[in-house]
Amino acid sequence: MILRTMQRTFSFLVLVLASCAIVPAADGGARSASRDTGASVNPIRGEDHYVMRDGLRIYLWEKHKAGLEGTFANNGKVALLVHGGTWSGRPLFDLQIRDYSLMDFLAENGYDVWAIDLHGYGRSDKTDKDWTDSHSAAADIAAAVSYITRLRGLTKVDLLGCSAGTQRAGVFAMENPDKIAKLVLYAPWWKGNAELNEFRRKRMENGGKPLPQYRDVTEESIRSDFVRGDLAQHPQVEADVVDELVREVLKADPQAPNTFVENAHLPILDPARITVPTMIIHGERDYAAKEEDLLPFYSQLRTHDKAYVLLPDGGHALMLEKDHRRFQHEVLSFFDRP
Repeated sequence: MILRTMQRTFSFLVLVLASCAIVPAADGGARSASRDTGASVNPIRGEDHYVMRDGLRIYLWEKHKAGLEGTFANNGKVALLVHGGTWSGRPLFDLQIRDYSLMDFLAENGYDVWAIDLHGYGRSDKTDKDWTDSHSAAADIAAAVSYITRLRGLTKVDLLGCSAGTQRAGVFAMENPDKIAKLVLYAPWWKGNAELNEFRRKRMENGGKPLPQYRDVTEESIRSDFVRGDLAQHPQVEADVVDELVREVLKADPQAPNTFVENAHLPILDPARITVPTMIIHGERDYAAKEEDLLPFYSQLRTHDKAYVLLPDGGHALMLEKDHRRFQHEVLSFFDRP
């Protein structure tokens, strides 16, 4: 009896150990996997990519559910996210705290989602040849889109630009409408409002000192993108999320290009040249994006397939505020729409 009991116990342990075995990737490739988002049959996987553009190495961070690699050519669920002027793609779009990662949210909903580091940011190369102006940054986007569409067997991708990334994504959309399925402009500007223009003017004056090509990224500059005022008292902001963002941004982007210089020559975008399905989304309290600036832009878009979404109380960093779930679902709804 004792022997049979020991045999059953041994067999059970073997089964447990077998179930915990590490299984290599089916394609045998080397991958940089993100943390498992749960006990899902199809966990979210992350992978680093690099693409060359005119001698510059451009970094791409990709996330999707394991096992869906063969589906994207048919369903077209591929999205590229373009960051703004201060932070690179991964801290902004894939902040790993609770459910704040836009990349994880889209991946959970069946998307192959990519975040780019434009040159001068994050893990991409820096150059002294330009200050990562919108037209130069659009060339980075073009290289990324070409790489992604070849990899996934597509002709078009969904494209989202955030803050200054809307200028970059918008320029790409003007020049390459055949490469975009849908375009989201989050916290954009056009001709600029008084508060934005005053903010840019002070930055360009730089306290009377010569303006360098790269500026130091500080905790203050990161926090300033949220609703102005006392963050600890504002109901839209969770302090630990901002703290985590500060940590991740300072690791990834201790310096950033002085890209706002080109905003002395607004407007950069011509709405009459944007012909793809487009959604504008911004927060009510966004210092950079007011209705008086954006509604005329929206009305002049050369597409009747468009949407305008204003979320109450949100700031410039709405995507990382308490209303982020509403933001995520608005983006998903637009991307998923037939």
